[in-house]
Amino acid sequence: MKILPPEPNVDLYNEGFGQTDILQRKKVGNALTDLLERIDDPLVVALDGQWGTGKTYFLKRWIGAHTLENGSTSTTIYFDSFAHDYLSDPLPALVSALTERLSSGSDINVQRVKEAAFKLAKPLARVGLAIATFGATEALGEMGEVVAEAASGESAKGLEKFWEEQSGRSTAMAEFKDALETLARPSDEGETGSSLVFVIDELDRCRPDYALEVLEVIKHFFAVPHVHFVLGVNLRALENSVKVSYGKNIDAQAYLRKFIHITLDLPMDLGDVHQTKPANLVYLTHLIKEMGVPDHIAEPLRSQVELVSRFNEISIRDIGKIVSSLVLASNDVLKRDNILPGWILVMIDLVIAKNIRPDLYPKFLNANVNQSDLLSYIGASETTITEVIDGDRNPEYEHEIYWRYLTWLYLTQNGKLENVDTEFARAVGRQFDQFGLSEDARKLPMKVHLRWLDQFSFYVP
Repeated sequence: MKILPPEPNVDLYNEGFGQTDILQRKKVGNALTDLLERIDDPLVVALDGQWGTGKTYFLKRWIGAHTLENGSTSTTIYFDSFAHDYLSDPLPALVSALTERLSSGSDINVQRVKEAAFKLAKPLARVGLAIATFGATEALGEMGEVVAEAASGESAKGLEKFWEEQSGRSTAMAEFKDALETLARPSDEGETGSSLVFVIDELDRCRPDYALEVLEVIKHFFAVPHVHFVLGVNLRALENSVKVSYGKNIDAQAYLRKFIHITLDLPMDLGDVHQTKPANLVYLTHLIKEMGVPDHIAEPLRSQVELVSRFNEISIRDIGKIVSSLVLASNDVLKRDNILPGWILVMIDLVIAKNIRPDLYPKFLNANVNQSDLLSYIGASETTITEVIDGDRNPEYEHEIYWRYLTWLYLTQNGKLENVDTEFARAVGRQFDQFGLSEDARKLPMKVHLRWLDQFSFYVP
């Protein structure tokens, strides 16, 4: 049995989707490649999705699949923006990532890009640029000496003055874009589409000012033909960054449209038009097998996640946290397959609520959830749990929701179900006690917690 969801190590640039495409992302990757391969103009595509939807996994797989499986000849560059947001200027780090990926560091256009970028970088970022982008003076010879000299002493003052002057910045900008455009120009005259593709990941996790600085740098420095950007981002979070930087009254969506041309979503339903299944349930089935969840827990877990996810967002990352939490439960519940199902269901609901509905978790733990709470959790409304309305069959009635609803009602009413058929009430009670009678039923969720879940808690920041 494993504790953590398996995180396959992706061999960046050298591995595509292959045969391990559990969430069927290859089709989306093919569409993205097709788009980039037929557009010459500079293009910025935002892969939009909330945290935990698998954006990073997709991008790291696609960056290899773009060339290895889809036949593109463009150079792909992966850039983790969050790993660089301690910097004040993203330009040096982007240029560094670019030059590291290009096979010939001695190419005249690579050198031109470096030199122009050094002039354009903000003064405080230049020393870092000299080290990260240009390398040691011993390795670069004369070029390294120029950089080292420019980054210190009197030369630094002259360079800073040059940077501060509008004419100096304009000249350096023209030099940079001209060198980059030459570098990105396809070798075959009739070739279309991308030549350089930057994948900028984790943009929504960055400091607001740095995230917006990245967008500005992309727009003003890298907007040349055959250079495309794919951003892994939660656009809603990025809109919040805009409001933090420019005030809550700014039209954040309009602001971002200045930088982003196209948005792309990862499908949350997998399969074809005839049969689809939510991606989180596909991933849950995969994790149950990979992490060794026993059948007596796995089956009710699948059922309850499927039900709850109809009314609550449960991301791929949430699924991992839920399964890990259950794997950390006591051996007493993991190894015994003869525990009455109500106890298992309560344990599963406690784990699910703690991870995706922390507002309801204390109410489940203390058995004081009400109909409104259950409506938001499993969709239990008066309509959905009423089998007959005015003598007619209710098309919205759902027996499974009704059963879950009565289960928690039984606990909150301390083993009594008012206005419910006696035999039906006993059937609900038999989930917890073989005779259908349970004293102190309201204490049962806390007992479950103390017996099976109290020792360890799974935490992912």
